Amino acid sequence: MKRKVGLLLSLLLLVSCDNHKPTRLIILLVGDQMRPDHLSRFESLYTGGFKWLLENSVVFDSAYQQHGYTVTGPGHFAIGTGIYPGPGGVLGNEYFDRDLGRVVNCVEDLKAHPVGGEGTARSIRRYITKGIGDMLKDADPKSKVFSIGGKDRAAIFLGGQNPDMALYYNNKDRFISSTFYTDSLPEWVNEYNDNMNLKAYKDSVWNKIFPDSFYIKYSRQDYFNGEVDFYHDDKHDLNNNTDKKKNIYNPVFPISFDEGVDPGKEFLDTPWFDKKLFGLSEITIEKADLGLDNHPDLLCIGVSTMDYILHNYGPFSQEAMDYFLRLDLVLGRFIDYLDHQVGLEYIEFILSSDHGGLPIPEYLPSLGMEGGRVSRRHLKEAYEWINDEISEMYGDNLFVRDGVRFYFNHERLRKNNNQRAHPTQKPESLLYRIILSSTKKGDVILDPFLGSGTTAVVAKKLQRSFIGIEQSPEYIALARKRLTATKALK
Repeated sequence: MKRKVGLLLSLLLLVSCDNHKPTRLIILLVGDQMRPDHLSRFESLYTGGFKWLLENSVVFDSAYQQHGYTVTGPGHFAIGTGIYPGPGGVLGNEYFDRDLGRVVNCVEDLKAHPVGGEGTARSIRRYITKGIGDMLKDADPKSKVFSIGGKDRAAIFLGGQNPDMALYYNNKDRFISSTFYTDSLPEWVNEYNDNMNLKAYKDSVWNKIFPDSFYIKYSRQDYFNGEVDFYHDDKHDLNNNTDKKKNIYNPVFPISFDEGVDPGKEFLDTPWFDKKLFGLSEITIEKADLGLDNHPDLLCIGVSTMDYILHNYGPFSQEAMDYFLRLDLVLGRFIDYLDHQVGLEYIEFILSSDHGGLPIPEYLPSLGMEGGRVSRRHLKEAYEWINDEISEMYGDNLFVRDGVRFYFNHERLRKNNNQRAHPTQKPESLLYRIILSSTKKGDVILDPFLGSGTTAVVAKKLQRSFIGIEQSPEYIALARKRLTATKALK
């Protein structure tokens, strides 16, 4: 059956039938951190689902994200709603809630309780934006919407305000929901959860599905400094590599669970999770009667394991390559199931990504380029002097820091120093130290929130080029005035 498929944000594949039969089921697949080259680089190796999608597809390869903070929460929200995440209220995976006075998870819901097992209750309660599933139900109230993901925020943001069910993994042993959506899970979900039996994976070993020599043609060497190595198998009787001992860093295949570790806690980090994810998707299609009538249904699937694999090992690792080859086979079996259960001529597929991903910091130096990993000690020192500089200029307790994110008390800024041109104008001394420590003469500095132009002023003084982005005509005029009066330091 010849179909059409397409590519959204950094990646979207869209499939619809050539014979114009009415669409009965929409399958929205979102690969967490999937890059376009994960399709193109391994295209000749795919034999399953990716191969079918690519051969029957319309690919949109010039689709770009237009929001600044490209992480899982905002990305899935943009896909699920078509709305920029900032105006929609999704500032990140977590962010400082000024009303509550603390950092919150983007799908946090303190009013709800977990349903179906242990875990944390999550929902879309914090937001009012309608999702594509809600629009589908507005157009046809008999349509059904289901959303399943490894990560809670993936399932929730793709499902919208009123899905028939939103299920996510509890990072222990099962897929759960919350009382925001339902008071109890259907018996078939409970039965699926009971039969997952993740403890049986404690002796399972992730080995390559191709010979070792094959991988170096499409990825870098297996041992690569910077990759995560959480498996130490000195007592594991399935591995003959005597060089791989406990507490010795050796990030190579095979990979498994350390002795005494509950597999369910790390299961989402392994390619085995995708089999469970798509197995639940299949049983959902069957038990919920999706795609069996002319009221189009939507099934959203958040492929979250991909993100963990790519963070742990990097997009050019042998682990990433092997993962995508395995996912290709899982997708192939899923598509075969859909053809048997519904008929591909009645299904529209969408494959997208919430965001791309960079190589691990150690990769660029291996190519002879500048780069590297910032040490935790240096980062800690940087945070300390940033705090000292801001405190010296504005006083103490002016901001809340969450990781690399700073949330300023704008009202206090205005009261403490109301003669400043911009409510969050930073001291030049702070920008001096940041620019001197991270750039060299001639480098280009991008400030996506230029404000009154302090970054540009310091960059000009230090003989760096700069690009500033600012939407306020008032601040643009002020920045230009300051730059005109600024001269480079000798």
